[in-house]
Amino acid sequence: IIKHGDVPVMLAGGTESIINPVGITAFNALKAISTRNDAPQLASRPFDAERDGFVISEGACVLILENLEHAQKRGANILAEISAYAATADSYHVTQPLEKGEGAAKAMQRTLNKAGITPTEVDYINAHGTSTQLNDAMETRALKTVFGDYAYRVPISSTKSMLGHLIGGAGAAEALICIMVINF
Repeated sequence: IIKHGDVPVMLAGGTESIINPVGITAFNALKAISTRNDAPQLASRPFDAERDGFVISEGACVLILENLEHAQKRGANILAEISAYAATADSYHVTQPLEKGEGAAKAMQRTLNKAGITPTEVDYINAHGTSTQLNDAMETRALKTVFGDYAYRVPISSTKSMLGHLIGGAGAAEALICIMVINF
């Protein structure tokens, strides 16, 4: 919208309020949430061999997105630029991704191509990292497909290990965390 000149500035964000009987029951029925109720400090463990699901969480975040001219005119402290974005729609189940990670790999590769950068120019990867057996295995395959040997050297983490899964609030909140990681 901004890149195409439709607007110079916009707010983009997400929120979720899912910690309620229906939300918890639904994700529990899908076997997506951790059952480590007796050891909550060990519950959210993205990519750990003993992971058993995510910790359901709530939160919100809103980012100010604007074109360079608008940001400079108001004297903004520019922290990041969204230089590219890509998405795929290969999902067939809310908590069971395609095993080989083809869709995730395509989205990452398309983003790199649109940005005109190589995998080794990526400074940090904030993985989706839900702590589910299926997602983390698929995501690892996708990262290795796109980043090759560099996948073993680039810093990778998942903020869900600290925040839990914010569901609809995750995208904006994790984007902000990535901006902070890279800048500070």
